[in-house]
Amino acid sequence: MKKVHSVLLFGLCCVSLASAQNVILNSSFELWLDSMGVRMPFAWYTSEAQDSGSAVRVLDPHSGIYALQLTGSDTMAYALTASIGFAGRNYYFSGWCKTNSFIAGSFIITWFNLSQQIVGTPVLIPIYRSTNWQRYTQMLQCPDSAMIVNVNVVSLPYISLTVDDVTLTDTVLASIEELTLGRPLSVFKIYPNPAHLQAQIWTDRLDSDVSIFDITGKQIDAELSRTHNLIRVNTHRLTDGVYFVRLINKDKTEIQKLVVRH
Repeated sequence: MKKVHSVLLFGLCCVSLASAQNVILNSSFELWLDSMGVRMPFAWYTSEAQDSGSAVRVLDPHSGIYALQLTGSDTMAYALTASIGFAGRNYYFSGWCKTNSFIAGSFIITWFNLSQQIVGTPVLIPIYRSTNWQRYTQMLQCPDSAMIVNVNVVSLPYISLTVDDVTLTDTVLASIEELTLGRPLSVFKIYPNPAHLQAQIWTDRLDSDVSIFDITGKQIDAELSRTHNLIRVNTHRLTDGVYFVRLINKDKTEIQKLVVRH
């Protein structure tokens, strides 16, 4: 693992040049390089180095031109990348996959400190059968003392899956970029916050999509009601704690924290 981290450190230095929001370099697998005779996506390390044909470029993308296809043999196929994490910040993971297998593999997100020791518990997101592109998402928080995040996509033995557009969005940097570029954030206000029995969400768009997640990143089946630009959240059935409200307006995603306190 230390050797893999060393291979990916160059990618860590380039992250800030890739996107102010997404901290994963070459997230759409558009750039491929030959490394000692092995073709790999730039800033990623794959099982192709040990098992030829297990991680290849295909012309079947979710976006762009290329996607990555993983095919396990007697061992798992994988693709791994690393980035910098900031303790206490919230990150929004998103990845697209399709596969003909009912249980094909998983995304695995792991946090490390500078000594390359695991911090906290790795997050595993199973990948299930979908012949069309399926999106997998998870809200994450960088643990204290963690400074490196590994994002790994794995295909089980004798199973094939195709993956594309793997992103990890720093929600703080996403807001900063909007302001820096002079694009005002859409109106997205939550009150009262902390909420007791009900929280109200104001947005400036009628077509916005609202989802609520708990602290582990699991989406909550919350009771929502809408009247024009006002969305009411019934928090009566929610336990005390911190939740995340995700608002999607076309191509813009914003996330805010909601505290429930009965």
